[in-house]
Amino acid sequence: MTQREKALVGAVATAGALWFGSQGLTQYRDAISRNAAVQLEAEQALADAQFAELRGQKARKQLNEWISQSLPVNREVAESLYQDWLRSQLTGAGLEVAELSDKSGRNRNPQFGEVSIDARATGTLAQVADFLYRFYTAPHLHRLAGATVTATDGGQKLTLNLTASALILPDAKRADRLADGEPLKLAKSLEAYRDALVGRNLFVAYSPKSDAKASEQKDEIAAGSVVTAMYYGLGGWQMDVRKKDAADLLHFHQGDEIEIGKVKGKVIDVDGDRRRAIIETDKGRIEIRLGQNFGEAVAVEAPAA
Repeated sequence: MTQREKALVGAVATAGALWFGSQGLTQYRDAISRNAAVQLEAEQALADAQFAELRGQKARKQLNEWISQSLPVNREVAESLYQDWLRSQLTGAGLEVAELSDKSGRNRNPQFGEVSIDARATGTLAQVADFLYRFYTAPHLHRLAGATVTATDGGQKLTLNLTASALILPDAKRADRLADGEPLKLAKSLEAYRDALVGRNLFVAYSPKSDAKASEQKDEIAAGSVVTAMYYGLGGWQMDVRKKDAADLLHFHQGDEIEIGKVKGKVIDVDGDRRRAIIETDKGRIEIRLGQNFGEAVAVEAPAA
């Protein structure tokens, strides 16, 4: 083989080596790209699985909370207990129950059962606010499916018609009692909600008063005297009242004469269970509740003879 032929063979061999080398590098790079894509896909699948697991844990936590709030799994017991509970909350707020009826349908759902109660009660706006606070802080899986309020006597007396619905979940462990967990927390206190509702009569046209007239009608002593406590003692239920800037408390029992500013009369009832007192004045009966000042007392009707 001549020197030229040897050089040509060497050049061809070098070109072949370079070609095969470039092909190998391309395949190596393609393999790296494929592996990177597979790794990215696997990482995304792992992230999706972890997110799904977290959603599942959150859903299970929510479901467990609902199960703890469910009515008893025994439907007849659930209907009876919930109806009794609803009545006690209405009367506990001071409302007079005129009608209470079970409107639960008999249709069955494999995921849940439903108890539906219709109620009609009468009272004041402050008492309606008290009931609503009791209802929405109760640890039950329920809601107000509907409610209407009608007023008479310029808003002094209200009629509340409502439908309360509560659920029975099949996984609930209780068969003979309602949920007994801690009361739910709302954004504001009962007093804050009640004051916001009763601060103005919603059932009459608004008529702003002049500053002079408002000042003349305002009872500073009554507005500065607050019912601070109601408790049961040797003499029965007692109501404590603290006047503004006064060091000592005033104590009142049923039958005591009372005079707080322009509020003058006789205490005819101190009901600690309902957190209210009834005072008979020469203008009629008024109701004041625990935490209220005497300027917030509202008129109530005497029970029918």
